[in-house]
Amino acid sequence: MTAMNGINCFFEGARLVRQPGLRQYVIVPLIINIVVLGVIMAYGISQYDTWMLVLTEWLPDWLQFLAWLIGLLAAIVIFAVGIYCFSFLANVIASPFNAILSEKVEEQLVPGLNHPRINLAVVLTRAVAREFGKLLYFLPRFLGLLLLSVIPGLNAVAPFAWIIFGAWMMAVQYTDYAADNNQVSFSELRKRLEDRPMQALLFGLIVYFVIVIPVINLVLIPVAVAGGTVYWVEQLRIASSRM
Repeated sequence: MTAMNGINCFFEGARLVRQPGLRQYVIVPLIINIVVLGVIMAYGISQYDTWMLVLTEWLPDWLQFLAWLIGLLAAIVIFAVGIYCFSFLANVIASPFNAILSEKVEEQLVPGLNHPRINLAVVLTRAVAREFGKLLYFLPRFLGLLLLSVIPGLNAVAPFAWIIFGAWMMAVQYTDYAADNNQVSFSELRKRLEDRPMQALLFGLIVYFVIVIPVINLVLIPVAVAGGTVYWVEQLRIASSRM
């Protein structure tokens, strides 16, 4: 049987979270998602004019015609940074609940699978530690892209680089819950994703772009967690034979 591609995995996750047996595990991540997204959007909108002034005031008069281009690039970069901040904060806060949701989704997808019951305090500690491990992977690449974004000439490709990086990080983020539940290390998960980079990017891209859709983005986290778990089962779980 042919495995689902990354896009189909996302939509299968959207279908699964509507199932009666899983709805109860969606409520807390949904509330966290709404609060964090609202705070970040309000802050970004309130500060945008200030950031634009800082970015354009150094331009000499004869280059002022470039202000619109700088503004466009800045808006894309600020938007990308906002996505990462939203994703990181929401997932750190909701990480233990996301881990439980992923566990329940995988048990529905894999007949006979029953994860051992773990104390909630242990789930919380392990999940938060895993999020900070992802942060250590994320930060140097994030800072490298920020540097690229301010280098004249090279910054023309920065918006595209941000999108690719964002998609990759979405794939990493939302397949990691299932990997952690199966005691697969973060480094091993990355190797498995790198074995199928295009499929990982397909899944990550749809997550990345759904964030910009009003209302729908409010249910993104539980859908992405479920979709990432489907992707794990379809594309990544079998690789455990290499370990």
